[in-house]
Order: sequence, then C-alpha cells, then structure tokens
Amino acid sequence: MASAISDWERSTGSALPNDYRAFLVGYNGGRPYPNMFRHTALVAEDAAETEHLADPFYAWDRVVAWSRELGNRLPAGFLAIGADPGLLEIVLSLRGEDFGATYSWVRNWANWGSAENSYLCPQASSFAAFVAVLFDDEAQTGHDYWHTPRRESLKRRLDV
Repeated sequence: MASAISDWERSTGSALPNDYRAFLVGYNGGRPYPNMFRHTALVAEDAAETEHLADPFYAWDRVVAWSRELGNRLPAGFLAIGADPGLLEIVLSLRGEDFGATYSWVRNWANWGSAENSYLCPQASSFAAFVAVLFDDEAQTGHDYWHTPRRESLKRRLDV
C-alpha cells in the first residue's frame, strides 16, 4: 500500500497527510465504529444540522479512481475518501491553506463552483480529528447499522 501511495504522490506532485497515510497503510479503508457525524446541509438561507453515517472509508484504489471519476464536480485539491450511504462524500483537502482538513460534500452532477455545487461542510482539521469525533447516539443507531455478527472476526481496533 505504501508504495502505491508513493507512486501516486510522485505522479501527481501531491502528498497525503501523515495521519491519513498511516490509516491507509494500516487498514486500507473500512467501516468505522463509532460511525456517526454531523453535517450542516444548506437549506435556502438556513443551515440545518443532520446526522450521517461514515460508511465506508474507501480503499486507496477506490479513492484514486472515484476522485478521478468525479472530475470537475469535486473541488480542486480534494480527494473523495469516504461516504455516507446516500449522496454525502467525505473529502480530504490537499490544498496548502487547509492541508489535511476533512469536509463533507453533497455529491451532484454540476461542475464545482456552480450555483448547484459550491458548498463544503467543514468537519475537522485533520483525518485523525474527524475519526476522533465520530459517535453513536443513545439509541445505538450507528451500532445497529454497522454491526453484523458474521463479520465479528473482521473487527480491528482503529489507531489513527
């Protein structure tokens, strides 16, 4: 995995933040638990906070392929690193001004910067900070979504 990332960095002239690189090398994506996060979706002039599930964090080959496929719909200088089960993408900044910060972005078909596609919701200053604030609610909504007894043997502790 480390060599695939290094090859990509050399070919693109970009670098991954250390915390996200360590996650990929150690886990290459996955489905975290706790897994809930809050997103502030724009509704007209008002903002409404909603809860979403981080499911999944993409494997590296998916990050590269999906970010390429999204093309000019994805803001420049970002990688799509995960999603919720709907249309919300978790994106990672590779830009100088906010390198490593995570955002959520409502995926759509319009070019980035158009009226229909111009909003990034700040989530955390880094990938590790985003993972650190994932939570579950009192009803264990996230656990009930995430947990399947037949996958018990696949569980691994996440250290980012």
